[in-house]
Amino acid sequence: MTFKILTFGCKVNSYESQALRERLLKQGYVESENADIYFVNTCAVTNEAERKDLKLVRDLVRDHPSSKVVVLGCSSQIHKEKYLKIEGVSSVLGVNKKIASDLDFCLKNKDLVPSNTRKLFFEETPIANGYEKVRAYLKIQDGCNNFCSYCVVPFTRGNSRSRNKDEILKEAENLLDNGYKELVIGGIDTGSYQDPLDSSYRLKDLLKDLISIKGHMFRIRVSSIEESQIDNDYIALFKNNPQRLCPHFHLPLQSGSEKILKLMNRKYDLESFENTILKIRKEIPYVALSCDVITGFPGETEEDFQSTYDFLKNNLFMRIHAFPYSERPLTRAISFKDSVPRNIRLKRVRILNTLSKENEKQYRERLKGRQAMVLYESRARDGSFSGYSENYLQFRKTTDEDIEGCFIAETIS
Repeated sequence: MTFKILTFGCKVNSYESQALRERLLKQGYVESENADIYFVNTCAVTNEAERKDLKLVRDLVRDHPSSKVVVLGCSSQIHKEKYLKIEGVSSVLGVNKKIASDLDFCLKNKDLVPSNTRKLFFEETPIANGYEKVRAYLKIQDGCNNFCSYCVVPFTRGNSRSRNKDEILKEAENLLDNGYKELVIGGIDTGSYQDPLDSSYRLKDLLKDLISIKGHMFRIRVSSIEESQIDNDYIALFKNNPQRLCPHFHLPLQSGSEKILKLMNRKYDLESFENTILKIRKEIPYVALSCDVITGFPGETEEDFQSTYDFLKNNLFMRIHAFPYSERPLTRAISFKDSVPRNIRLKRVRILNTLSKENEKQYRERLKGRQAMVLYESRARDGSFSGYSENYLQFRKTTDEDIEGCFIAETIS
């Protein structure tokens, strides 16, 4: 029997699709473009994401009437009825992803969506290979307990839960043995990690154990962490281990307006956020800072947006991931008044995208002439190689040598 997995959304979804792929291959199933079974791993973070989810599922059942279609992931968790009523869908799993590899069971049970996502245990779905060539994502945590007013994730992904540290370390060693050179540590709320058997064992303890792995040349990047989860010990760990821990902090900001942050139910104010940035920069002067920002949240005025713009510019976030606010079911913000027109939301995204390019140029100029360790990850059709430095600056290099998967010291220009 043949299968194909189609994935929308975040790196966690991609990781889980890779885990499913490996389990199916071990069972003897064959990967194919024209498949007997299609898995659609859905995303629910925005209205547009869910529109794409549903369109793909409808297209599959129309274009492949003799194939089975199994829907899993976040959108199917909160909107299972939309998928169940599509004639031709064989099974809907929600976030119950591990069971996806038990095809006989799935195809005999159309509705396998968990009824309560606030009481889930961590599903072990280990991988032996990443979905990229030299960089592997390593999932350590799932779910979220923060309930930001705009975010549907606590309802789709469920309660915050963490993976056993021994399983993480075992998977990390397997990935390194298989040739991966960068491990990206992540989850839904990565900084909330704590070993399920020892609540005192937190993210910084896990990082200490990971950087102690012997016999490999590799580095570690933390995908994202909340400002409120960063303390002096965490910063010191990065300062004292520059060869292993990438000096790149991705901090979800979401807004530079105190008023909007409160409406969003974020767990910090701008003063504490800026103080954390100053602490990081004091200990790691050339650190790279990136962030997420939502534009056009209900009630965001031009003055509020200008405050966000100024905060991002003054604190030199070298990369800004800007997204227009999207109304999500189950969230508090869906009932908020003073909706911002979509064209204004998109206009503000474009403004922040321009600022992001300007900030990256300025950041690169500050580092001009310094050495960076670049991991070359892929080869383009023209023969050139591309890769990223430890502080996430992109480099391109043309050479007759095959340098894919190689660390090379380059001068920043």
